[in-house]
Amino acid sequence: MRTDRLERWATVRHFRLAIALFEYGSVLHASRSLKISQPTASKLLLDLEDAVGAKLFLRNRRGVTPTELGRDFIERSKMVLAQLDHVSQAIDALGRGHAGRVAIGSILTGSSYLIPAAIARLSVSRPDIRIKIVEGVSGDLIPRLISGELDFLVGRLSDISSSAAIVQEALFSENAIIVARRGHPLEQNPNATLETLKREAWILPPVETTLRKQFDNIFYNENTDPPHATIETVSFFNILWLLKKTDLLGILPQSIVTDLTYRNDLVRLPAFEPLVLEQIGISRLADAELSPAAMALIDSIRSVMESKTEK
Repeated sequence: MRTDRLERWATVRHFRLAIALFEYGSVLHASRSLKISQPTASKLLLDLEDAVGAKLFLRNRRGVTPTELGRDFIERSKMVLAQLDHVSQAIDALGRGHAGRVAIGSILTGSSYLIPAAIARLSVSRPDIRIKIVEGVSGDLIPRLISGELDFLVGRLSDISSSAAIVQEALFSENAIIVARRGHPLEQNPNATLETLKREAWILPPVETTLRKQFDNIFYNENTDPPHATIETVSFFNILWLLKKTDLLGILPQSIVTDLTYRNDLVRLPAFEPLVLEQIGISRLADAELSPAAMALIDSIRSVMESKTEK
C-alpha cells in the first residue's frame, strides 16, 4: 500500500465514500447519500484504489462488495472520522464554553439508574451538552468504542475483556433479582419451584450476555433446563413496560425495583435469592483523550455514586 501518497491527498470525502459504499453496496446509492454525482463517486473510488495500490471493492451487477483490504480500510476510516469528530467537538466546546457532545454505550444493568441520574445532574450545570445513549450487548458496543464512535461504556466490567487498549473504573457492585408485576400470581408464593418458573413466560437478555448465563445457571445447577425466553431484549424501556403490563417474568438489577419510579409497579419474587453480579463501571480506550463534555459526564456519574454511598 502506497501510504505516503495516500496521506498526501486523502480527504474526508474518500473516507466517507468507503463507508457509504459498504453501507449501501452501490455506487449510485452511496453517491446519493453523500450528495455527489455518481461519476464523481466512481472517480473518487478509482483515485483511492490507485493511491492504495490495490482493489478495495469488487464490482458486480448487483453493486460493490469490499475486499478484505477494503473492510480494514473501512474500519480505519470510521476511526479517522470519529477522531475528527472529537476534535471538532473539542474546538466547538472551547468556542462555546460548556457545549459539546457525548456518545456512550450502556450494557444491561449499567443504565438502571446511574446514567439517567448522572445526565439529570449534569443538565443543571451543563445544559448545552448533547448526549447520545446506545443500548446493547458488549459484543455490539465494544467495536463502536474501539472505532471511536462511542466515548465510553457503562456496564459490567466482566463483559469487556481487559486489555492494554481499554482501561476500566469500577463504580459499584450490583445484584439482580427475579421480578414480576405487582399482583402477579407468584408474588405471594415463597415456595415456587424452578419447575413452576419454567412454565412461565419470560423476558430475558440475550443468551450471550453475562446476566443471561448467570440466570440459566440457576437451573443448570439443579440439573434442569432453563426456561425459553418469550422475548429477548436489552432495552429497559421494553423490559419495564412489558413487565408492568403483562404476566411476563424477568430478571433485573435490584436498584431498578427499589427505585421510587418503579417500586409501585414491580416486585421481587420471594422464592429466590438475588444473583450477585460482578462490578459495574466505566470502560474507555486507554490511549484516547476524552472531550471536556465526556469528562463532565463521567464526573457526574462519579458524583451520583458518591451521593448514593453517603445515603
